[in-house]
Amino acid sequence: MQNEKKSQLQQALADRVMEWITGGWVQQAIYVAAKLGIADLLADGPKNVGELAEATETHAPSLHRILRALCGIGLFREEGEQRFALGPLGSYLQSGANSLRGMAIMMGEKWHRDAWSNIMYTVKTGKSAFQDVHGMGVFAYLERHPDAGEQFNQAMSDMSNRMASALVRAYDFSPYDKVIDVGGGHGRLMTAILNAYPGLKGAIYDVPAVIEGTRRHIAEAGLADRCACIGGSFFESVPAGGDLYMMKNIIHDWNDEEAVAIFRNCRRAIREDGKLLVIEMVVPANNQPHPSMLIDLEMMIMATGKERTEAEFRTLFRRAGFELQRIIPTSAAVSMLEAVPV
Repeated sequence: MQNEKKSQLQQALADRVMEWITGGWVQQAIYVAAKLGIADLLADGPKNVGELAEATETHAPSLHRILRALCGIGLFREEGEQRFALGPLGSYLQSGANSLRGMAIMMGEKWHRDAWSNIMYTVKTGKSAFQDVHGMGVFAYLERHPDAGEQFNQAMSDMSNRMASALVRAYDFSPYDKVIDVGGGHGRLMTAILNAYPGLKGAIYDVPAVIEGTRRHIAEAGLADRCACIGGSFFESVPAGGDLYMMKNIIHDWNDEEAVAIFRNCRRAIREDGKLLVIEMVVPANNQPHPSMLIDLEMMIMATGKERTEAEFRTLFRRAGFELQRIIPTSAAVSMLEAVPV
């Protein structure tokens, strides 16, 4: 009896490891469903696979096998023979608020997966696998390949949409006059902040290729009179005049020297009574399980950056003329690191 229980436990553990080994298969199947917009097509109710294949211009038997596999993880469910509906998790692949569709598409695209397939290069050299595969850094690539750039921006916007309410709940923006979001993308977080604080003004600063879409979003949100959209490079300068400078998921893209350069530009621009708010994951000091551990691998492979511990953030702030004042946890995986000029 004891030997039988031991054997069952070993089999269960092996099955778990096998799930991790084949996780890439699941991710690619999710990519297909997300790219084809299957969850959007099922928003009004179940459809048979023939209808879905016709709408997506795909091979019905192959599409059926993809959807059948994704039923097993709760994204879809099969109601009758080859008739599919949204499963309990399917809404996360729909477009709109609370979506992960953009992230699923970006992670599954060949330009992204090719870098991950080159992970051994990074482990052996310490250099970016993306740079080795594509012959340029990731941000240069996104600028030169507009489709990939749009996929990246949509993925980042989806993530901002998901965490915006958590960040607005976690931090009191009422003491400030003007918030400047450095590397603010399409302005999803800024929109949430300005809507929650009607007396506040803002500015979003990002590269010119991104800021065109930002202006459209801010105008559609009815906030053009309260939020400036400014194009430029945070390695060259940062707009002056703000009493709160905010960066969300920016610093983890860059190595220590690059991060300090960005912080120093913020230090030159910030009012002496202002604050710097850096929104990032903080790596636990004791290696307890945390999403930052895997995101750190993404940064290692795709860019020059990394996720950082509290001690590492303190060092960066100090080198740039700031002092870390407090770390504010949120209901999302990120924390808000508040620093003051010294």
